[in-house]
Amino acid sequence: MENLPLILVYTGSALMLLNIVRYILLERVVLRSNYWDKGRGPLHIPLALLVLFLLGYLAVGYVGISDNVVPSILFGGSLFVFLILSLMKIILKKVEEGEERIGTIHKDLNAEKKEHEAKSAFLSNIGHDIRTPMNEIMGCVALCKKEDATLPEIRENSVKIERSCQHLLSLVNDVLEMSRLESGKIEAEESALDLREMVAGWHETFAPRMQEKNIDFTVDCSGVKDPLVLCSRQGFNRVVMNLLSNACKFTPDGGEVSLKLAELPSEREGFGLYELRVKDNGIGMTESLASRLFDAFEMERSSSLSGVQGVGLGMAITKRIVDQMDGKIQVQSQSGKGTEFVVTLPMRLQSAMQTQWNADLPNCPVNFAGKRVLLVEDMAVNREVTGLILKNMGFDVEFAANGEEGVYKLSSAHPGYYDIVLMDIQMPVMDGYEATRRIRRLGNVEQAYVPIVAMTANAFSADIEKAMEAGMNAHVAKPIDIAVLEKTLAGFFGKKV
Repeated sequence: MENLPLILVYTGSALMLLNIVRYILLERVVLRSNYWDKGRGPLHIPLALLVLFLLGYLAVGYVGISDNVVPSILFGGSLFVFLILSLMKIILKKVEEGEERIGTIHKDLNAEKKEHEAKSAFLSNIGHDIRTPMNEIMGCVALCKKEDATLPEIRENSVKIERSCQHLLSLVNDVLEMSRLESGKIEAEESALDLREMVAGWHETFAPRMQEKNIDFTVDCSGVKDPLVLCSRQGFNRVVMNLLSNACKFTPDGGEVSLKLAELPSEREGFGLYELRVKDNGIGMTESLASRLFDAFEMERSSSLSGVQGVGLGMAITKRIVDQMDGKIQVQSQSGKGTEFVVTLPMRLQSAMQTQWNADLPNCPVNFAGKRVLLVEDMAVNREVTGLILKNMGFDVEFAANGEEGVYKLSSAHPGYYDIVLMDIQMPVMDGYEATRRIRRLGNVEQAYVPIVAMTANAFSADIEKAMEAGMNAHVAKPIDIAVLEKTLAGFFGKKV
């Protein structure tokens, strides 16, 4: 092993050079972090020692030593430094991970602190809003209990009590609804609706309240091309009611409030894209408040406004509902000048959910005289009302109270006796899905392929797809839109008047 000293010297030199590079990289990491605040000077001392160590290697290699002791000591020192640097790197990585965890904990604590502060403010606000109507109720009750109270006075105080109770009920409903929305327990149930009727209903509801404050209230839905849609009636109505209620509340006497519903170009097949704008020239709000408006437990506009009450959940609930309907809501406001809310919602078109027997719907009225329909419906009142609608269209109508009875009547009649079947879904004995599947399995082709239209309150897209999978040809949602029903039935009969 004559070459062993030389091997130890060169191997140790290479290892020491590696240690120098690793130390320089480690030094940069330390300087970039917040772990060292003593400057570069102290960090250069170990680097200088490592360089001297390397020079010692080179000197030994240059002089040449046949003894193994000195090269072994130098090599051992290089290996020791290598292990120390490896350990320092591991420790530094653990420190960084710890710092990240501490940062995350601080962030979570700050978020919880803000939420706690918001909830504390909310409890304070709701406590005030509960006490106000309670004081009125207790005062009115005391006045009603007076022995000399007259009947007109009692009636007047009763009206005030009723108004305060309604306000308390709205506070409780807001809290409960917000809780359900945050827990995800509320599902948006699609139902058939006419947007023009919705707009007319909102105008009818709020016009008297606006007139009390001499507010010029206008509505416009002229920009809606496809008014018949499927969406959550309750959710959409709640969004608009909240926006109009706030607009009326925060607009002074003699102000202006407008509601405009328009249809935008939609890229989704079978869906329409609708834009709702609610605008007022009321008190407006600051930029700071506008940025927090949709946060839970934030007061609407300003809790210091005289005569204005609010829990701070109305707009948070509105935002949650819009999100649940896959929509967007934005607010534009200037303090003292007014506010405008812009809601964009995609809605499924009713026309897209109708799978007609004849793709080319007639453009003129269809003569249904002499056509026989089998109406399968378990609710007697629905059979009566729907039967009258169909008879007024010209149909001969026969009834079945459940799916099993419907299958029996159809299979017992001669082929072609029934021209079409209107089938409810949820029925006792046998539901509409199973009844349709059994009809499609009948031996006679003319009976098996009679047109079947689902007529049900199940208006979810999944329910409609399930009806089509069962073998139904079309779907009409309840409550029945007579125009939609007539147009759907017309698709199965090509003969025009």
